[in-house]
Amino acid sequence: MVCSISCSLSLFFLVSMIYMNNAVSKNNVVEQYKHTLPIHLQNIYNTIVNERTSINYYGYGLGVVLSLIIIIYNLKIKGVKLTNMGLVCTTTTSCFITNYFYYILSPKTTYMLNHISNGEQAKAWLLMYRSMQIYYHTGLVLGILAVALLSFAFRC
Repeated sequence: MVCSISCSLSLFFLVSMIYMNNAVSKNNVVEQYKHTLPIHLQNIYNTIVNERTSINYYGYGLGVVLSLIIIIYNLKIKGVKLTNMGLVCTTTTSCFITNYFYYILSPKTTYMLNHISNGEQAKAWLLMYRSMQIYYHTGLVLGILAVALLSFAFRC
């Protein structure tokens, strides 16, 4: 019973993380920012968003795979195994660190600030950027909760 609840909650947090990451594009601040840009800059912005979203999901996927390897290894080893809390902490930390460093260290093709041409666009970009940070961190917390609950589910 506990395993199915943990798996269900993990799935809920995973879907929530995906929703939070995709909700950014429908945010009013983002829409206002896009309206300050000419069409060619809107296209560049959309390309950048797609690239960064892909990098983020790929890094999260790598983190989940690493977490699953840790879980499987822990199940297969003989002798001393990680406690429930130890496994949850190890897998969530591994997933987060993998995602974070993959995203930070991945080369990006361009940056929006390289294309902004006036102060109004720069102010709108900063407002939008701060809004995106909230979505990113909320999605990150939801993703960590998903991995933690998934790790706990494997202990049942």
